[in-house]
Amino acid sequence: MDPGPQRALNPLAPSQDTAMHVPAGSVTSHWGTTGRGYFCFTTASLALCLVFAVATIMVLVVQKTDSIPNPPGQFPLKGGNCSEDISCILKRAPFKKSWAYLQVSKHINKTQLSWNKDGIIHGVRYQDENLVIQFPGWYFIICQLQFLVKCPEHAVDLKLELLINKDVKKQTLVTVCESGAQTKNIYQNLSQFLLEHLQVNTTISVKVDKFQYVDTNTFPLENVLSLFLYSSSD
Repeated sequence: MDPGPQRALNPLAPSQDTAMHVPAGSVTSHWGTTGRGYFCFTTASLALCLVFAVATIMVLVVQKTDSIPNPPGQFPLKGGNCSEDISCILKRAPFKKSWAYLQVSKHINKTQLSWNKDGIIHGVRYQDENLVIQFPGWYFIICQLQFLVKCPEHAVDLKLELLINKDVKKQTLVTVCESGAQTKNIYQNLSQFLLEHLQVNTTISVKVDKFQYVDTNTFPLENVLSLFLYSSSD
């Protein structure tokens, strides 16, 4: 058919020349502009959220600092910076009725750990490797231990258990030396905490399956058992 009549029959159809001459960069330019807009909006939103979060944290820190009274006197620290020392934190805290801070004994010969009797104890009794509660209420209990393992030819399981009245309430387990290769030294930290309502004469103790790996030489000040009365029920 002649090209002239064909164009006459299809007056609305776009010509091939017009379709072939759409600028190739126009679509890319459109999507690029939109993408840049989304990117700028997302970046601005994240920056605003970050500023708000930092401001909130600063307000909370200031409020927490203001709520903690200054200690009436100077206290000898058991180790390091006051801000990082559990005993110092306990001494600065507003609760004074019942709390304890004990370091592990250097002479460990069984799974239930013993603690130095010259630790800091107030409103709690230490007897037969146990802390004994004197006031009922909610207690926060913290235990941290450092281990030093000279790897044998097999894996070693290190387990820390917190016991209330001889019953395991919380435990932490980690396996070291899994590769089987004899490594010179592996240092491992295990810690556990517990918030529990305790009655008078309740006992608290700690057990370690592989007690021979508890490191009392390299980090003697970092093996601690601590608790404080969070809320009294008297």
